[in-house]
Amino acid sequence: MSNGSGPIVIALSHYDKPGSETSRLLAAARGGDHVALDDLYARHQGRLLNFLRASIAQSSLQAVTAEDVLQETLIASARKIAEFEPSGPASFYRWLVSIARFKLTEAARAQNAKKRATAPLEEPVAASQTSPSGRFLRGERRDGLLEALANLPNRQADAVRMRYLEGQSVAEVAEQLACSDSAVKALVSRAMAELASRLGQNF
Repeated sequence: MSNGSGPIVIALSHYDKPGSETSRLLAAARGGDHVALDDLYARHQGRLLNFLRASIAQSSLQAVTAEDVLQETLIASARKIAEFEPSGPASFYRWLVSIARFKLTEAARAQNAKKRATAPLEEPVAASQTSPSGRFLRGERRDGLLEALANLPNRQADAVRMRYLEGQSVAEVAEQLACSDSAVKALVSRAMAELASRLGQNF
């Protein structure tokens, strides 16, 4: 349960294991069972909504709500559910998050395009003033970061998202990604290096 002070943290590592209820529902949903798909969404949408609220709260997005993006994500995933291929623990949730990230990126692009058409861009905060992790936590230049994050390999993006957007510990991230703490640190390190390379002085 949430005490209102942060995102709900739920261990998901067992959800997609062969023989689990989620695996059974996934198989049925991929076969066209709409009731099974609704049950899958009921199991995951609370956590997904928390992720979206945290992302939007720490960004400059103003024209959309977490609930709006959640609905767009569920609609998009329903259209593609037959194409989804399970790939390990929590893979369905990670798939939903990847779609949600894309929807956030679309919203950020639309908002930025509107701003460019009506007013000059604000001067960016000097890169030397904060660290990359601090920038994640404070949400500075969030739109560009979200777009760059969406282009990273899935496991790197997931590690950074869980660690900095959702504020989870290394151990919690390791549990969800089914890997060691050192592997999580390596994923985050590689992701940060790639983000710095892509964003340059704006990171």
